[in-house]
Amino acid sequence: MLAILGFAVYVGLQYVPQLIESSAVDTILDSIEQDYQSTPDQNVQQIRSAIDKQLSINEMRDMKDSFQISKYRGTITIKVNYERELNLGFKTKMINYEKSRVLD
Repeated sequence: MLAILGFAVYVGLQYVPQLIESSAVDTILDSIEQDYQSTPDQNVQQIRSAIDKQLSINEMRDMKDSFQISKYRGTITIKVNYERELNLGFKTKMINYEKSRVLD
């Protein structure tokens, strides 16, 4: 019983930071979307700058390349795609996080 509990704590200690990071990415995307709704004349460079600022505030600068911003026919799309490793002791599992927002 103690071994099972120890294993659950071990996995949880790895997964909780990933969950917090994923939540921070959601918050950044929500913030950018709200800013865009209040000032819809923003261009891709302004949105990139706002994302970089949010990443810096959240100490997540290493994720800068995970954000792709594209504009097509007046619609701006922000896509986030990154992977994190979860070590299960006997096996390493890659977890892929994909999120996107469409600003129009």
